[in-house]
Amino acid sequence: MNQVYKIRKNFRFPFVAAVVLLLVLFTICLFTGELWEKILLGVLSVVSLLIAVETSEREFVALESGLRIRKFFRTKHFAWPEITHLGLVVLRNKAYFLLTTTKGFYILSNLLQDHALLIRYLAEKMEAERVETEIRNYLEAPIERTSLIVLTWIALAIIVAIILTKLLK
Repeated sequence: MNQVYKIRKNFRFPFVAAVVLLLVLFTICLFTGELWEKILLGVLSVVSLLIAVETSEREFVALESGLRIRKFFRTKHFAWPEITHLGLVVLRNKAYFLLTTTKGFYILSNLLQDHALLIRYLAEKMEAERVETEIRNYLEAPIERTSLIVLTWIALAIIVAIILTKLLK
């Protein structure tokens, strides 16, 4: 049973659209903008493009033998005995899961598609003393993270408005 968990599509789509429109805005500014606009938009475009690639490449695969984490063109595989701890930190509507392994630690968030299923599967596969009790409490009422998705749509609308303003000048 291989289950793949990626960043939610309803975040990835507007974010990638915002990155594409940011690149369009950068292209427009190359011909009509001030030097500071070119520099600012160039830096924002490169940084957001890297984040978009990372977001689209990140995936967690739950296997019978363990967990495979792929992010930014690196893949790590952990057998169940290598995972030593699963913890949780909740900040308002954001939940961060700390996965400690013998090879380091990894942070998962509730921005993953079906993140509760992944956390439940991890908690079932791990020994009970390695899973914090907050995890089990969280799984009774998981938190969905929508604020970042809404902010991404707002950023997309702002970029569209700036592009239209630039084109109408």
